[in-house]
Amino acid sequence: MRWLLWIAILLTACSASTQEPEPADLKWAESSRPANVQLAERYERSCMACHSVNGTGAPLAGFAPHWKPRLDKGIDQLVRHASEGFNAMPAMGQCNDCSTDDLRALTLFMARSGT
Repeated sequence: MRWLLWIAILLTACSASTQEPEPADLKWAESSRPANVQLAERYERSCMACHSVNGTGAPLAGFAPHWKPRLDKGIDQLVRHASEGFNAMPAMGQCNDCSTDDLRALTLFMARSGT
């Protein structure tokens, strides 16, 4: 019976560790930018401070395990959260010159689903 407890502990530890970004994930988040020059400028000014650093509470740019549960709720919900603010996310992500389309494109870029 004790061995079942150890198996459960080991499985929990393994599944938890898969949720932590690897060095390559951190490098991607720190160095990647949207291809569109205007979006890249907005990303650097408004998104990078929180989304390119692990442990801020914001989903790490490009790290699928952070984005999947959010994307499962739909891109429209994510864009609404970015626009209106949600938890620690400020309204408009502090990008006051971003359009809804910009917020969508930036979100898809960070989720590595486009742009």
